[in-house]
Amino acid sequence: MSQATATADVIDLTDRLAKRGAPAAARAAVQATEAGAADAQTGTLVVERPTRSLGQRALPAWAVVRTSAIGFIALGQKVWDYQQGGEWARQIHRARLLEARGEIDETEGEALVVQFRADRREARYERHREPATILGASGATSYVALLLGVAALWGAIGAGIVLAPLWGVLYVAGRRELADREERAAIPGQGVEAVEAAPAPSGEPEFRLGMTVEIFEDMVRRALTEDLKVALTSLQAAPHEWGFEIDVVLSRMTPETISRGLDLLEACLPGVRTGSILMQQSMAARNRCVIRVPGPNPWRAVPPLPARAPKSLSVAEVGGALIGADMSARPLALPVHRTNINVVGKSRSGKSTLLRALLDAITATRDQIVIGVDLGSAGSGFGGLRRGMHAVATTAEDASLVLRWALDVGKGRPALFDQLGMGENWQSSEKRPGVTIVVDEFPALVRESRKGYTDEETGRTTSWDLDGMLAELAITSAKSDVTIVIAGQGVTREKIKDNTWVVELPVQVMAACDADDVKQIMGGGAMAQGWRPDRLMPAMGEALNDASVVYVMAGAQYAEPIPYRACYAPDEELIRRGTERAEAGLVDIDTESAALSETSMDVILSIGQRRAARGVSGLTVPALILAIRRLFAAAGDPAGMSREELAEALAGEDPARWALAQHADEAARADALRDAIADALAPEGKAWPLEKYRKDTPRGYRLRDLRALVGEHVDGS
Repeated sequence: MSQATATADVIDLTDRLAKRGAPAAARAAVQATEAGAADAQTGTLVVERPTRSLGQRALPAWAVVRTSAIGFIALGQKVWDYQQGGEWARQIHRARLLEARGEIDETEGEALVVQFRADRREARYERHREPATILGASGATSYVALLLGVAALWGAIGAGIVLAPLWGVLYVAGRRELADREERAAIPGQGVEAVEAAPAPSGEPEFRLGMTVEIFEDMVRRALTEDLKVALTSLQAAPHEWGFEIDVVLSRMTPETISRGLDLLEACLPGVRTGSILMQQSMAARNRCVIRVPGPNPWRAVPPLPARAPKSLSVAEVGGALIGADMSARPLALPVHRTNINVVGKSRSGKSTLLRALLDAITATRDQIVIGVDLGSAGSGFGGLRRGMHAVATTAEDASLVLRWALDVGKGRPALFDQLGMGENWQSSEKRPGVTIVVDEFPALVRESRKGYTDEETGRTTSWDLDGMLAELAITSAKSDVTIVIAGQGVTREKIKDNTWVVELPVQVMAACDADDVKQIMGGGAMAQGWRPDRLMPAMGEALNDASVVYVMAGAQYAEPIPYRACYAPDEELIRRGTERAEAGLVDIDTESAALSETSMDVILSIGQRRAARGVSGLTVPALILAIRRLFAAAGDPAGMSREELAEALAGEDPARWALAQHADEAARADALRDAIADALAPEGKAWPLEKYRKDTPRGYRLRDLRALVGEHVDGS
């Protein structure tokens, strides 16, 4: 007998299962096997089958009988499966009756119907698995009946005539069943039936980029209907480079249930990162929403912060200047022309990254005077761009001077509108620039303002009223193009007292923050519509998480809960840009506006030196570093301090000034201090790395490095 040769036949299991109506979960399970992983897109397996000669294909008589017997049994199974599949139609009918009688509520009834329909789809895999074979079963039954009648009339000859086609039907059915078994054997370790019946190791296929849309849709549909008890009308997923976007239409309900259950939805989708799923209420219809399920790196489309030459923009053009992008690379650009802005984000939320991206565009204008106010972190939040700003106030006294000057200009300019032919608003230009006041660490400003100062004449403590002046600027000065950008850790009364006016500013930017902040800014129902910055995760250690991801409410252009990530530029690049803009020359105020205030622009510009002191070597030393030097001196100049020791000492000296009291634990205060030191030194191109100062202690801040930073003589020891 000749030797059988082997040839490779291609079996596309996914295609065959799809034609038989198999649910997506079954196909996912096939792909989850070791063999199925050979081609994750199609599930195509290559199976070695022997090629036999014509003689070898002639089966012995006993094999023919065996095949026919298998076909007879298989036909009976098909008929039984067909009857069982029809049971789901009756279950749906019963659910409708219960709903009509009032025994279950409408929402529960709809959920039952959705579930029964899903189960019926699975049952159809068996019910209509082999339509031709089922038809053959019906034909076989008819043949048996006919056989009995003919046998009575014609005897054995007539029976033989009828039995021949019946035998043929049974033989074909048996061959088909054997082919199915061969397919099942193609999957190593388990057959197709076992794969379909058994769930994946985690209970569901694991989410990953590149998985088929059908499998992903089935995962989400099951999670929504079975776990979140949502009644669906339709669900359609679309793949993107960053993940999946799902358009959901609900039946007689709003997406609020989904918004409340986002944590549960993530738990039902293995492989999805905690806190990453986003939901957006559709503007087209109340019962529609969009769910976004990002992959491991959804922000790859966000570009670096674009390069901008000095004086290359007007303030009106800043509204089109790229400062961030969403996951699909749609740009974020905030309007600042005669517009006030509020930015909220807890510690390490990336608020400063967004602020610097915006400040980069503003300092590149040819028609804006840009002044910073930072009483909480010595101006470190502005990074290297502070070099391109006109002034940065880091004390309450300087901040009061700046804000009073800004109020004089903002409230006095309307009297010039007619005289200068400007109409109803100030028209900023290089000759007559606008003014932008950028306030970082707003809660620290509120605390410092409340602390006040002692009046030398009366001996009484008087409030600086810094927050009151900012509120007045927001109300009176936008039409004069004297505007403010406020940035802080939150907007609750605990942090900003009674300054509720900040949540009424026309542009609201929310990084990772608390749910109470979202409710204060957006109202109680906004979270149900998808405004969920409370689910964003701040940076932790070296992990960025959702740092610099923000939700933006800014008129009709930014009215939907879509997250954006701010564009980033390294510290060295920001220093270069700030220096370049300073060297190109900062714009001066016009003569008419200068006459409105007793404080001259020269006085404002001189505040540029208030943040720093001069060491013996002529170095510019940030106020934070000088404060740390005083702490070392007070402690007897130890060889070094650990991060925790220094944070505790600094918080004890003036917790309100250095904003360390807001951090709940010692590790968080130490991390915040390290970041503040890095930010304070970055504009000078310096750093203070952690080093060993004793053999038996962890790395910390060395005294000899501190002395070098402040310009003290350091010997070689």
